[in-house]
Amino acid sequence: MAWKIVQVRTKPNADTDYEAYSDEVNAYIKTNYDDTGKRLSISVTESEDGLVLTYTAIYRDEAARNEIVSDPTIAAETIRRNNINAANGITREVTVDEEV
Repeated sequence: MAWKIVQVRTKPNADTDYEAYSDEVNAYIKTNYDDTGKRLSISVTESEDGLVLTYTAIYRDEAARNEIVSDPTIAAETIRRNNINAANGITREVTVDEEV
């Protein structure tokens, strides 16, 4: 069964920028997870006021989800990005992490 994760990031005001993964890590994810069918889709929606981003990722199964989460390259980039966002007052909440 597929696995779904929904994360919501909220910034304090319109002047604050979200920190994203680097282009290199995005390319790494595409090669190792998207192109191999481990991550089936990723979508990002923005609220009307621009303060909330909702990321929805669908993985082939729970094992694929666990693999991407524990990948050392991605884990290091996640820590870097989350630290910058947190320092800028951006909150992150996982609202869904389940089999679908």
